[in-house]
Amino acid sequence: MLATMSMSEPLWLRDGQGNPPTMRWAFALEGPLVAMDMGRESGEVLAADDCGGLYRLGRRGELLKSSNGLRGVRAVAWSDANAVGAVIIGDRKVLRLNGKLEADWSVGLPEAALGVALAPYGRQTAISLANGGNLVLGEQSEQLSVFETARPLKWIQFLANKPVLIGAAEYGQVCAHRISGERLWSEKCFASLGEMCAAANGEMILVAGFNQGIQSFDGDDGSTRDSYLTEGTVSRVSCSFDADRIAAATLEQHLYWLNSSGRLLWSTEVDEEIVRVICDPLGEWLLVGLRSGHILRLDWERRANWRT
Repeated sequence: MLATMSMSEPLWLRDGQGNPPTMRWAFALEGPLVAMDMGRESGEVLAADDCGGLYRLGRRGELLKSSNGLRGVRAVAWSDANAVGAVIIGDRKVLRLNGKLEADWSVGLPEAALGVALAPYGRQTAISLANGGNLVLGEQSEQLSVFETARPLKWIQFLANKPVLIGAAEYGQVCAHRISGERLWSEKCFASLGEMCAAANGEMILVAGFNQGIQSFDGDDGSTRDSYLTEGTVSRVSCSFDADRIAAATLEQHLYWLNSSGRLLWSTEVDEEIVRVICDPLGEWLLVGLRSGHILRLDWERRANWRT
């Protein structure tokens, strides 16, 4: 059985600038990493590799459950609590998973699925489609709502404190809808995006704007807020519950750790492609998923005197 790796800290962890973290743990999948997600309350991780492996990890990096044979996973989601997951398989199929990584149900879709998200307790599953359609399904796969957006949403995320779904297209749109489908606001975004992350309290939405750095939007009305400029082409972004800490990664394999005003706290250059970065709710540690299949937890938890 796979287990948390015993490995020395990579050189790039100490070769950067600013206040470096401690590597709390590392885990190696059996194949290259395709996708991963984390439950904000449980700290559990759901990861998929390109060999058909699914992995459920505990917050200490221990393997809780794994399964094999589920090839073609393109995206994953894991609930904040209740150990519920969802995955996109191939182009037009979504599975809902239980804590044993077994399928509770599956749905076939009329168009290719782009994104999948779970409500905090896993009771609703949202799916965005390539034709601009969006579905919200209940616990038994019953349809709760259907709505359309001006552009297909590549990224969708439920907020933690209200029944609202935030979404972003690869180009041209950031928006918010109630889970009933009612549009709350929609804002044009004149940039190509690499990823979106909403602060769980809904106050700020961050997008990775490639050459335009990190852009932010007000969660109440979608109005444009600050931009954070970094070196490189920003393709990944994540933030803590209240966006007090922001993590970003670039196509050039730079990794950044910022505070809410955009001040650089730590940065480094990683020696391989960064697939995903996920900030914990309190902004004390960071998960980094690398293409090789390595998942690392980088920890500032014991360095409270550096919090600014």
